[in-house]
Amino acid sequence: MTAGRLTFGAQRIRVVILIIVGFLLLAYAVYRVGKIFDVFASRYALVTTVNSVAGLREGAPVTLAGQRVGQVKTIDFIPVERKVGDENLVLVLDISEEVQDQIRRDSRAYLRAQGLLGDKYIDISSGTAASAVLGPMDTIITVPTMDIEAFMARGGAVLDSASRMVADLRQITGGLVRGEGTMGQLLTNDVLYGRMVSVTAQLQSTLEGFNNPNGTFGRMMRDPALYNRLVATVGRVDSLGQAVMRGQGTLGKLIGSDDLYRSLFGTVSKADTAISNLSATINRVTTAGGTLQKLTTDPELYDEFLKAVVDLQTMIADIRNNPKKYMPNVQVRVF
Repeated sequence: MTAGRLTFGAQRIRVVILIIVGFLLLAYAVYRVGKIFDVFASRYALVTTVNSVAGLREGAPVTLAGQRVGQVKTIDFIPVERKVGDENLVLVLDISEEVQDQIRRDSRAYLRAQGLLGDKYIDISSGTAASAVLGPMDTIITVPTMDIEAFMARGGAVLDSASRMVADLRQITGGLVRGEGTMGQLLTNDVLYGRMVSVTAQLQSTLEGFNNPNGTFGRMMRDPALYNRLVATVGRVDSLGQAVMRGQGTLGKLIGSDDLYRSLFGTVSKADTAISNLSATINRVTTAGGTLQKLTTDPELYDEFLKAVVDLQTMIADIRNNPKKYMPNVQVRVF
């Protein structure tokens, strides 16, 4: 009887020990889970506004530089009368106070996905020391990011462009295969190929002629005599230019001496004086009351001059007709 009681008591002790160990393991597991998900940390709230959460849910993780520091507490619609811009939703983020010093005015929140098709979460970038720390219920700016739908839409547009490009390339290569266009003819026309070979052969023959040391171009490229003559000619031209600049010879005198300039200036001055005198003479002759001026403007003087001319013509005609009338009566007596 006593042995049975001892056996029953040992079993109860074992059960109690197992229960205690189970509670200890459960407590440790809760502690580790809370540590991982930061459940027992002191928290403060930050606010951000977005146009669309695109699959983000309440309780979604909030990370700071990739490390989990909190979760999305609430997601609510912004009243219509309080909307600013195109923001539709306000999010309250529950953040651990241990990292409050890392989140500042220049920090930004990004809506990201865990993998290509994973759940959405909020990732916050660390701020700099030059900016102030965000306090409870302060607003952090959310930067729009490309979600999977926009990515797929852009990928579809890229694929459409690639398909059109492949179709264009297929059309171009088809034309080349059919011998269309210049490139097609080059690829398929044997006659054009033969002409190109002939032209290449002629060009090669011409280049061989240029490279012939006995030809004109060959001697120009290999014989230094022409080069020496050119150098000598340039030297003569240079010496001629120096002589001219020193005032030697006629051209040098023309460039370096001002005697010719002075002579030409004196001649021009004399010509100018003569022209001035002629102009003054003409002015005196043609001034009001002058002879020429009266001849050109006075009709009475013109009439008298015309009458004198007519009388002179009449007298000359009369002399021709009756010359004796105008001969003097000369009597010669001989004693």
